[in-house]
Amino acid sequence: MKTQPAANPVVVGWAEAPLSPWGRFGDDEWMLDIRTAGRRADQNRISWAVELPEGAVISKTAWRGLHQAAKQFLWSMTTNPPTGRKRLSPASVQSKALTLKTMIRWMALDGLETFSSIDTGAVERLRAWLLARPGYKAKSLSPNTVVNYMVVLKDLYRQRAKLNDAPLVDPLPQETTYEAAGLTPATRGSIPFIPDAIAISLLNTALRWVEEHGATIVEAEKIRREARAFGLTRGGIKQGSYHARRALRHAELKDPAGEPLSGAYAVRHAATHLVEACYIVIAGFVGMRVSEILSMEVGAIEFHPIGETGVEQAYIVARLFKTVDQHGGRLERWIAPDPVVQAVALLEQLSAPLREASGRRELFLVKNTQYGEIVPVTQMHIGWRINDFARHVGVPMHEGKPWAFSSHQFRKTFARFIARKDRSQLLGLAGHYKHASVAMTARGYVGSDFDLRQLVDHENRAETATALERMLVSDRLAGRMGERIVTGNARFRGRAGEQVRQDYIEFVLAETDLRIHACDYGWCVFQQETSRCGGEVGPSEAGRSPSVCLGCANMVIEPQHAPYWEDRRARNQALLPAANEMTAAVLTDAIEQCDNVLTRIGEHDG
Repeated sequence: MKTQPAANPVVVGWAEAPLSPWGRFGDDEWMLDIRTAGRRADQNRISWAVELPEGAVISKTAWRGLHQAAKQFLWSMTTNPPTGRKRLSPASVQSKALTLKTMIRWMALDGLETFSSIDTGAVERLRAWLLARPGYKAKSLSPNTVVNYMVVLKDLYRQRAKLNDAPLVDPLPQETTYEAAGLTPATRGSIPFIPDAIAISLLNTALRWVEEHGATIVEAEKIRREARAFGLTRGGIKQGSYHARRALRHAELKDPAGEPLSGAYAVRHAATHLVEACYIVIAGFVGMRVSEILSMEVGAIEFHPIGETGVEQAYIVARLFKTVDQHGGRLERWIAPDPVVQAVALLEQLSAPLREASGRRELFLVKNTQYGEIVPVTQMHIGWRINDFARHVGVPMHEGKPWAFSSHQFRKTFARFIARKDRSQLLGLAGHYKHASVAMTARGYVGSDFDLRQLVDHENRAETATALERMLVSDRLAGRMGERIVTGNARFRGRAGEQVRQDYIEFVLAETDLRIHACDYGWCVFQQETSRCGGEVGPSEAGRSPSVCLGCANMVIEPQHAPYWEDRRARNQALLPAANEMTAAVLTDAIEQCDNVLTRIGEHDG
């Protein structure tokens, strides 16, 4: 066993350094000053006064020493991190403290009395122990979680000169932290987006709750609350319940399923689900993080003129926590489409009694059932409630099982829908995403949310790769660019051309700025110099149309677009009998365009 290095005189006073307004780094009970919205109170505390676990093979003195060393390490990362790294925020201190506490537990079971005892063999044992250890809901820990432990180990080694106890040799000399956790670029993964069918069903249903039934549910809740208050003045709880039922029955209101809102239980549950629908609409059509949504307060919607037009645009004002140094987050604005403005208005009405009773300003509040206190909704709670709403409204199954929603998935799904210019599969949602995507391009979406822009760009690249794959294997394409591709893509088709095709797609994505833009009737392999719509960095929404694009050298149409051209042909054909001579000529030309396209893609016999 390696000897622990002598105490560094430079860091002797670290334990007295202030951790927060309520304590020091040397304390055994930490109360952290974390102001990120949506966190539970217990997530702001860390207890270092824990007993040796059963089966431990180290002394109590060594056990206490490891916890002291862990606290000193977190102090060093907060006050003097490695070159190029940001100081740990209070929230990061809390998450890394939990990682360290688990690592120390393993060290006690493995017989390691100091961090200086950790070598490459110990890292292998730790990795095996973590991967065999049950995580959330008894599932094994994911490699992504193991990365957190590897990062802490590497940082302990990097900070060794500032610590009294740290690894003396690089525990990961030949590997990155991701490789040590068993991850590769192909398997690293990320938060998944919600599958299309499920996302469309959930968002459409939430929209219906907000736009068509929100006012009714708010009215029912107001009637219930006022009638109950009147009844309480007449004789207590029973009278309150009686008057509430009578008032609701007299109002004859119904919930989104058509069931009468005739009792307090039905109204309270409808109001609870309406809050969830409002969250889903905001998350689905704005792309904010869960902490940002839960930070919203009364008066969250602002209107500001756009440029010199005088037209006003609605914005949500909330706090951005991630990527900012300002403690407690920084106020930012996100563009808000009409349904989101409506959802925020409903939240203000639903939260009004709780805000009045508590003196709080947040829009997402709940009465704590254990203590009866009115507290902000947590990130964990809203995640559970989204799943409860999905079950209540009957969202479709995914591969035979309910989809496990998390609050973080909506941001990824938003970015994916924004990137997919072809929104023919998004049904009634298309207009909202078109509005947001144009706003992101033309006016800037949110001042500092560069992460969202990166997400959208990533999804744009994925969309381009998918479109290229389809074009390179097809022998039935219309449009001027499509016809050119078909004459030269023989080497990319079939199994023989698979590797050549993949190599070419990777080259295009890595070495060029080519992006393929979709619409309902085809793909635009955009090149400004040949663009007929007048677009500069992409096709112009105002300048593009089927007739314009058919004469453009950038246009590709494939069999999946046939329904649009069949529908366009049928609509023009139906107008032809009643048209005058000039109009008939235009309609006939449009019909011939459709026939030519359908013949090219093999969907019409000519």
